[in-house]
Amino acid sequence: LGAVSGDTRGGRIVEAVVDSGAVRSVTPPSLFPGRVVPSPWSRAGRGYRAANGTKIKNLGQVQVPFGTAEGHKCQIQFQVAEVEQPLLSVAHLTSAGNRVELGHDSGRVVNLTTGRAIALARRGGVYIMRMFIANGVAPVPAPFGRQGA
Repeated sequence: LGAVSGDTRGGRIVEAVVDSGAVRSVTPPSLFPGRVVPSPWSRAGRGYRAANGTKIKNLGQVQVPFGTAEGHKCQIQFQVAEVEQPLLSVAHLTSAGNRVELGHDSGRVVNLTTGRAIALARRGGVYIMRMFIANGVAPVPAPFGRQGA
């Protein structure tokens, strides 16, 4: 989970876990390209708590452009912290104007304005979003194969 695949045509695939209990979307340091800048929480000295109660410091935030299997160019802001894998907060996604649908085998994130959807895979009891991270600054169409191909 939270795996990064090898280079794929000018970029790589990062798998982020969709987390209904997370307050903000969070990523480990240096996983995504881009400059980490102070966030309101990092400036205020606020952080997070792991499931076991351990405090986790907020190190700032990074804006992450990515592509999807559907060919969408997207962008999301992650808080940066010493976590093991990227987590996508359902609360963060819905606050940004999306609906998150979770089903038995899969799910999707649907933008309420455009109707565009991003597929989520269910694996090992969690939902995964596959994000194509281009080596350059701007997101490019992802080199995903068609489902079932």
